[in-house]
Amino acid sequence: MVETFQDQYRLAYRILRFSSYLLLGGVIAQFFSCLSAYLIISDSQAAGMLAHILIQHLSYYILGCTFIALSLANVLIKREQYGLRVIRMPALVLILVTATSSFLLIPRMDFLRETALLDGMPVALSPFANYFAILNGLTFVSVATQMICCGLMAWRLSKPRSTQVAPY
Repeated sequence: MVETFQDQYRLAYRILRFSSYLLLGGVIAQFFSCLSAYLIISDSQAAGMLAHILIQHLSYYILGCTFIALSLANVLIKREQYGLRVIRMPALVLILVTATSSFLLIPRMDFLRETALLDGMPVALSPFANYFAILNGLTFVSVATQMICCGLMAWRLSKPRSTQVAPY
C-alpha cells in the first residue's frame, strides 16, 4: 500500500512559499529604500542615518518572516518532508546577518556618529572615520547577503516538488 503526502501538506507549502516571497519583497524594498535615501538626500550623513533607521525597522519584519518560515519548515521536516532541509541554512544565515547588522553594527555606528557630533564635526571628519567606514561597508555586505539568502530561499521553495511517497 502506497500513501501519497502531496495533498496533505499543500496548505503548509503554500504558506511557506508565500512567507518566503514576502520576505524577498521586504528585503528588496529595504535595499531600494536605502539606495533611494542615498540618491535623493545630498547630505551623506543624513542619508546614512535614514538608511540605517529603515534597515533597523525592516529587520523586525525580516526576522519575523524568517522565523515563521524556518519554524514551519522544521515542522514539515519532522513530518518526513526532507526536501525542505535546503532552506534551513539560508534561513539561519539570514537570521544571523539581520540580527548582527541591526543589533550590533548600526547601534555602534549611531554611537560613533553621536560622539563625532558632540565634538562638533561630522563623522567623516572625525578620528572614527575609518572605523565608521568599515562598519558601513559591513552593513552594506549584510544587506547584500540578506538579498542573496532570501532569493535562495524563495528560489528553492518555488521549484516544483516531486511526489512524496512513503513506503510501507
